[in-house]
Amino acid sequence: MNILIIDAFPSNFIDQLSQMPVTYTFIPEADRAEVLEKIPEAEILILNSKIRVTKEVVDMAPKLKMVIRAGVGMDHIDVEYLESKGVIVLNTKGGNADSVGEQTIGTLLALQHKIVRANSMVKQFIWERPSNRGIEIGGKTMGIIGYGNTGQALARKLDGFDMEVIAYDKYREDYEDDHAEEVSMEEIFKRSDFVSLHVPLTEETHHLVNRKFIDSFAKPFVLLNLSRGPVVELPALLEGLESRKILAAGIDVLENEKFDQLTEVQRENYAKLFSYENVIVTPHVGGWSYESLENINNMILAFVSALIED
Repeated sequence: MNILIIDAFPSNFIDQLSQMPVTYTFIPEADRAEVLEKIPEAEILILNSKIRVTKEVVDMAPKLKMVIRAGVGMDHIDVEYLESKGVIVLNTKGGNADSVGEQTIGTLLALQHKIVRANSMVKQFIWERPSNRGIEIGGKTMGIIGYGNTGQALARKLDGFDMEVIAYDKYREDYEDDHAEEVSMEEIFKRSDFVSLHVPLTEETHHLVNRKFIDSFAKPFVLLNLSRGPVVELPALLEGLESRKILAAGIDVLENEKFDQLTEVQRENYAKLFSYENVIVTPHVGGWSYESLENINNMILAFVSALIED
């Protein structure tokens, strides 16, 4: 079995793979041209987000049997076309759910208790207490949009915070459990103090959070996005922050995360977003704990093993 690995993976993962009856090419720094040069011989492609796996790429890989995405989002992979060619397409859903759940809560607590701001002030020798007074999350309502692995992980972790947790998932039914109440989108709008997004990027979720979405909430709310950047329309988010309909925002993902390729408009919008003290932005690391990395690598090895044994 010939495997092509085109993103960075730790040495222990490569070591374990080398003990299996496979041959592999590991090119973590490869550009698109090098990937296209190597892919015709690949039977398994393992990647994170190195390239877009388009029809062009698939057509250059006649031996391909399996594509494994080290992560959850599949918006850069033409899953439908791959499957039409008989290629198995897998991701490591659930592997980083606990990590995302923890970072979501960490971000929320940091926002509500002004931890980042207070830390920065103290390190500048400014001992300011009144303006750094926190607002507790207990007794308030968390609305979770998308109740898959990460949404469920967040709900479980909120159990000890004395919160009401409600969840909406358009693609599931009867998913209410001990951790969250199943509700309609209208109930999310009506009841939520905090909103956390845990949806994949699709045509339907692209710019899900727009002006109409924000205006639909009955009261000002805190927005948390640890899903995909394009789920939130940035100008609408900026307007919401300016009007105080959005009280604060925790953002782990951006529409364009390649800072060396920003348009002038994107650069201006990011500068404005980054200027808000009530906004925390992190570099798409919600699912990047050491534990989630191990979980994901183990899942990939299991997928490869299953194909070999089949």
